[in-house]
Amino acid sequence: MTIPIGHSNIVVVGVDGSDSAQRAVSWAAEEAVRRGAALRIVHAELPLPADALDMTGMARAALHEEAMAWVQKAISEANEVAPDVEIQTRVEVNTPAWLLEQESATAALVVVGSRGLGGFTGLVLGSIAVALSCHSMCPVVVVRGADRAPDGPVVVGVNGAPQNWFVLDRAFAEAEARGTSVVAVHAWHPPMHNARIAEAVGIVWSELDIVRDATVRQRLDACAHRHPGVRVERHVVHGSAASRLLEFAESASLLVVGSRGTGGLRGMLLGSTSQAVLRHATCPVLLVRPSLAEQMDHVHHDD
Repeated sequence: MTIPIGHSNIVVVGVDGSDSAQRAVSWAAEEAVRRGAALRIVHAELPLPADALDMTGMARAALHEEAMAWVQKAISEANEVAPDVEIQTRVEVNTPAWLLEQESATAALVVVGSRGLGGFTGLVLGSIAVALSCHSMCPVVVVRGADRAPDGPVVVGVNGAPQNWFVLDRAFAEAEARGTSVVAVHAWHPPMHNARIAEAVGIVWSELDIVRDATVRQRLDACAHRHPGVRVERHVVHGSAASRLLEFAESASLLVVGSRGTGGLRGMLLGSTSQAVLRHATCPVLLVRPSLAEQMDHVHHDD
């Protein structure tokens, strides 16, 4: 798998002692094995409230003790899954989003769970994942589901956006690394309320499906040329992109989506499809930022 220029071969995982974080650690450890990478376990200790009095330092010490217990729990989980992986740790009093964003500057991948307890608390979609989708400098995986199909295909949506080229290429690279296939899904809504008009002027929706299928094939052929060993299965279907992607992802090992995060308005720049799959996917979801994808595309062309 191609690692973007300037990124180390390190998989970072955020932990907070929750069951969701433990699943993220297991997934990240297995991913580190797949990449031949080190695993860095990161925890953001909660800051004390501004009005808290901690003259003796006992409150801070208690939070630190709890943090180290959670990190040790994560280390044990990683060792069980991947005993030979190099493990690094980072514990710091900070906000989790900022800490993981900082880690993303040198990581190949940042992994988080879908729910949390402490330092990575609350609805991830509304906080950590959105923040990372807007500002992470490497891909982000939100581990969802119970890993029901670890050997399943990599599912990705195909659309007409320019950045979709980069999302597709990342999906092919992930499938190549896993020794699995790509299931590419293009979903669209035929304007069925105009069916009579369409019939009157001779429009046949099935013929438009064929046209769209040819466009999808063209996009996929470009990626297949860069990843010749990856088998591709394409589907042109009707309905919302999110709902159809979720259907195909039920047997997937990974669902790859794009992030439109380009500025500072957190929570406003994650596309509706990405938000929906992050809420409801039954498999891990990989978020790819366009800015990162442009770096990857540059690497591919230089190769």
